[in-house]
Amino acid sequence: MLKNISTLWQPPLTHSSSRLVELDWLRVLAFGLLVFYHTGMLYTQNWGFHFKSTYLSSGIENAMLLLSPWRMGLIWFISGAALSCLIQKSVILSFLFSRTIKILLPLFIGVWLIVPIQLYAQMHQEIGLDLNYFQFYLAFTDLSNPLFSQYQSGIWPHVDVNHLWYLRSLWEFTLLLVLLLPILWSNWLQVALESLIKCAFIWAFLGLLVPLCVLKLSWPSETFRYPMGLVFFNLWLFTDTSSSVL
Repeated sequence: MLKNISTLWQPPLTHSSSRLVELDWLRVLAFGLLVFYHTGMLYTQNWGFHFKSTYLSSGIENAMLLLSPWRMGLIWFISGAALSCLIQKSVILSFLFSRTIKILLPLFIGVWLIVPIQLYAQMHQEIGLDLNYFQFYLAFTDLSNPLFSQYQSGIWPHVDVNHLWYLRSLWEFTLLLVLLLPILWSNWLQVALESLIKCAFIWAFLGLLVPLCVLKLSWPSETFRYPMGLVFFNLWLFTDTSSSVL
């Protein structure tokens, strides 16, 4: 019985070992633009951010607006395509354990070692925090410290993922993908997707994007980014993912 159930998580034997180098370069480009985007947030005149430079400009916002609509969609698509190829070559439990370590360990380190630096700079600028960083970090480790009474929107009172939310969502989407693999690899869905792509790809594409556009107009960005990420993370279903990306 267990053996029959486990076969549901076995991939179709149709993938090859060739590497899609173009996706590697797209990944480098996407994360390079992401670094530029978040660095630019320090200098935007009209957009809020955790910490601001004294040199502000509205001109940089125009360049950043060119990136904003598609930068995270591209990253999520590359992540989903890479993950789909990797999972076809792995035993499901070892894959899940490996991805958990590789995603949650950097997230844990980032939350406790990198994000506090950002919060320190933010509080220093906003409320004139009069502590050195060592004193601040000791207070930061105390989850009930009243120093952070105005900064309580984190995953724990004031401890937050900030711009590492991508790693958290990547792990959540990975778990969801693993749970859905028996359906995604089923013959009936493969046939349905192939028919959909051949006969009406544009309608399938619009069927995904139109609901996103509606949500974009009605949901705040902090909420909209999750369904948007999930859709682009799974766009590999409509592509040829038989090649290895990782």
